[in-house]
Amino acid sequence: MLKKRIIPKFLFKFQNIGGKLLPTFVISNKFSELKTIGSIIPQAKIYEAQLADELMILSIADKKCSKDIEFLSFLKKFFEQIFMPLTVGGGVKTLECFEILLNNGADKIFINSEAIKNPELIKLAAKKFGSQCIVVGIDFMEAENNKFLVFSKGGTINTNLDLFEWVKRCEELGAGEIVVTDIDRDGTNKGLNIEVAKKISEFTNIPIIFAGGCGLASHFVDGFKNTNISAISAATFFANRDQNIFQLRSQLLNSGINLRQS
Repeated sequence: MLKKRIIPKFLFKFQNIGGKLLPTFVISNKFSELKTIGSIIPQAKIYEAQLADELMILSIADKKCSKDIEFLSFLKKFFEQIFMPLTVGGGVKTLECFEILLNNGADKIFINSEAIKNPELIKLAAKKFGSQCIVVGIDFMEAENNKFLVFSKGGTINTNLDLFEWVKRCEELGAGEIVVTDIDRDGTNKGLNIEVAKKISEFTNIPIIFAGGCGLASHFVDGFKNTNISAISAATFFANRDQNIFQLRSQLLNSGINLRQS
């Protein structure tokens, strides 16, 4: 059985602070109400020291990665100081983007809206670079009649794709992992959508990373104990709480969760 993983997530954004364009990270509530937290690299060093399994950095700038010189420059500085597995996403639209980010130190590449627009990109990227570094992000909301629909462009566009069908399709196309985020619970601290996480993790054969809603250590315990998901990713939980990853790991281990690095 795969050991479970804890993955802090950074939503990356350049902001003008004191007349300087600085790399910062923000948190969101239901994919809106962005709140600036601070600088990424100092926080990443803390997560690394506290034995986070890996990190996820997602640029929320609407810019093709190969054209985002500032972001690529930031990644270079990041990898000079942080030495843990990193998934990078934001603006990934072509195979060239995959290659650039991998060559700049990323271990895995995250693709979301472009996968919906061009599903063949998943297949081509998996063939060229290997499924192990292809991470597909899927954001969803609950609709009428207990249906769950996929949204793109930061939760602003309803694709009318059925969540479960799209997850399966991404797996068939060659995704190595899938990050599933519940928009309705994002930043709310209400706990994970166990029903959806359980269903997806039961019919897939690749690691499922679930996100959206963790506000207590018990929410992580519930997610791992009651589903077959491989990892939980969170941003608000780690950014706003006094409880650190050491404390979370201790509570998970005491609850019988088989963690990586344990």
